[in-house]
Amino acid sequence: MYSYTFDLETGGIILNSTPTNFSKEPRPVYAAEMDILGFDKHWDYEKQNEVPYMWAESNFYWYRGVQIAKTKGGDLYTAPELIIADDLHGTNPYWKQGTRLIPIDIGAMCAINKDLLTVIEDSTVKKIVKEYEKFKDKLDIFHVAFSGGKDSAVLLDLVKKALPKGSFVVIFGDTGMEFPDTYMTVEETKKQCETDGTPFYIARSHFDPKDSWKLFGPPARVLRWCCSVHKSTPQTLKMREITGKDDYIGMDFVGVRAHESLARKKYDYENFGKKQKGQYSFNPILEWTSAEIWLYIFLNHLDINAAYKKGNSRAGCLFCPMGGGASDYFRRNAYTQEIDEYVGYIKTSYLSSDPQKVNSYITNGGWCARNNGRNLKENKFRCIENVTNGFITITVTRPNEDWKEWIKTLGMLTETNLGYTIRYEGEEIAFQVEDTENGYIVSLPERLSVEKPKFSRLFKQVFRKAAYCSACRVCETNCRNGCIKFIDGRLSITSCLNCYQCHMIESGCLLFHSLRHPQGGGKSMKSLNSFARLVSIVF
Repeated sequence: MYSYTFDLETGGIILNSTPTNFSKEPRPVYAAEMDILGFDKHWDYEKQNEVPYMWAESNFYWYRGVQIAKTKGGDLYTAPELIIADDLHGTNPYWKQGTRLIPIDIGAMCAINKDLLTVIEDSTVKKIVKEYEKFKDKLDIFHVAFSGGKDSAVLLDLVKKALPKGSFVVIFGDTGMEFPDTYMTVEETKKQCETDGTPFYIARSHFDPKDSWKLFGPPARVLRWCCSVHKSTPQTLKMREITGKDDYIGMDFVGVRAHESLARKKYDYENFGKKQKGQYSFNPILEWTSAEIWLYIFLNHLDINAAYKKGNSRAGCLFCPMGGGASDYFRRNAYTQEIDEYVGYIKTSYLSSDPQKVNSYITNGGWCARNNGRNLKENKFRCIENVTNGFITITVTRPNEDWKEWIKTLGMLTETNLGYTIRYEGEEIAFQVEDTENGYIVSLPERLSVEKPKFSRLFKQVFRKAAYCSACRVCETNCRNGCIKFIDGRLSITSCLNCYQCHMIESGCLLFHSLRHPQGGGKSMKSLNSFARLVSIVF
C-alpha cells in the first residue's frame, strides 16, 4: 500500500502515507543467512536468530539505511558471491573491517509504525467483513488457505479479527514437499486454532511426492502438474468432505499480493473459478507490500517460519521449478538431505547418463524448463496417434483404465456388428476397436477432425485418459456433479451428464501431458484438428 524508508536509528523500516505502485519487497535478514553468505568474515555480530540485523531487497543488503553488501550468482551447489559495498568517499560508518552489527530495535520500529499499520489493518478487516456479509447466506463454506508462510499467517490473523468464530475453517494444503520448518509452523498454528475454536484441516494427496515425481517426471515451469495433484485437488476433496456436497460453492481467503510478481499485479480482489472451479476467491491483502507484512508480524507477535531466517524469501514447496539461482543454494544449505532426494529423482529420470550433462541439466535449470517427456529415461509410449488411409488410428498399449468407462463422458456407447457407436449430442458416430496382445487399436474416420473438431478432440482424450489414468483425481474434482469417483484406486463413472469438464485439462490428462513426446526435434505439435497425410504423433 505505502512507501517506506530505512530507519538509521532503529535499523528498521518506516512507512509513510505515500501510496506505492512498486515495492522492492524488503525482508528481514537474520544471523543464519548472514553466516551462510560469509558476513561474519567482515563484521562482528552475535549468532542469535531471534531478532534480525538488517534488510534485504532482492540481492542488496541494507544495514541502518546504508547499503553494505550485495550478492551475485549462485546455484544449487554454489554459494552466491558476497560483494562488500565500496566506500570511496569514506562515508559508510559500517564498512570498516570488524565493525560490530547490532540487531534491529523491533519494539521501537513497531511503535513508529503502529498508527499507520492500524489504518491498514482496519481497512483490510472492513474489506473481509464486507465480503463475508455479501456472501454469508449464499455459500456453503468459507475457508482460509493457510500455507505456513508469512502472508498466510497475516491473512489468518486478520480473518480471525474480522469474522465470528465458527464462520470459517482453515485448510493447510500439504503437498508433502514443504519446508521442514513449515511443518513446525503449521503444527503450532493448528494448536492455536484448536485453542480458540477455529477448525483446522490438513488436505493432502494420496500420492507420496516421491512416487508422483517418478510417475509424472519432475515438475516444470510449464508442466506444473504438482499444483493440481498435490494442492488444489486435495483441497477440493477436503471441502467436499467437510460440506458433504460435490457441488459446494465456497469462498477461500487467499494471501496473494500484487507486489509478488507481474502476473499477480493483474489480480482482482474477488474472482470466481480462477483458483478452483465453482469457488470464489478473495484476496484481502492484495495491495499489501512485504514491508507491511513483516511490520504486522512483528507488531502482533505472530509466529515466523524459521525458513525465512535461513535466507529463503518464500516458503512454498521445498524444491520448486519456479525457483533457481541463489534461492536453490539457500534451500539446499538448510535442507541438504531433503533437497538431494529430489535431485536424485531428476538425475535418475534424465535421459543422459553423462555426469557433466546431468550436472548442467540440474544446475542450469534444464529440468524445470522441459515442456514434454522427451528427455525422460523410462518414458514408454502408451498412446500413438496416426493419420493414414482416411482414418485416425490410436494405438494404446498397457492401458491403466477401461476405455469403456472413460467414454461415458462423451455419451452412450453401443456395440454393433461393425464395431461401436457413441451417441454424441444427438448423433450416432461409428468407430472400431481392435484388440491387440497388450492393448488395442482405435479407428475413427479422418473427416470427423474437420466436420466435428470438438468431438475429435474429446474422442482422442478418452483414450489418452484410459492409457495413462493414474487416479490423480483431478478429473474427479473437475466434475461437480459427482459422476466420477475413484473407488479403491479404480475409476467409476455413473449417470454422467456429459458436461465435458473432466476433459478441461491440458491434453485431457495431466500424466499424458507431462509425458507426451512430440516428433520433430522438440518442435511444437500441430493441432490435431488439421491433420496432414501420413503424420504420426507419439506419446
